[in-house]
Amino acid sequence: MLLEIAIVALLLLAVIQCVLLVLARREARQLQQQLEPMRQDIATLSQQLGRINHTDVPTSMLVTALGRMERRMGLLEQKQPAAPQSTGSYELAQQLARQGADVDELVARCGVTHAEALLIRQMQTAGH
Repeated sequence: MLLEIAIVALLLLAVIQCVLLVLARREARQLQQQLEPMRQDIATLSQQLGRINHTDVPTSMLVTALGRMERRMGLLEQKQPAAPQSTGSYELAQQLARQGADVDELVARCGVTHAEALLIRQMQTAGH
């Protein structure tokens, strides 16, 4: 009797082991199916990265061209007349003039020219 119970227990364990093995294989197959699109994405990204890193123009030539462009921009900026002052600095200058600031203070604090500061000061004086 004890021998029969042991055999039944072993058979039951073998059946459970087979069921677990089938479930594990099914899970492994599902994971492989999920992994395949990811592998394709990695391959695609790798190819794109390879194309990005590969250029026909050497880096030294790009650096040289960039340097030339920066020098040209500097020359163009030097040739251009000074940009007009922003309206914010004029508004500040008018406010300071109303508060009694002199011409030199307007030039120093607002970045306006001496002639502009003088004009702003005269306009404020004439307005009062």
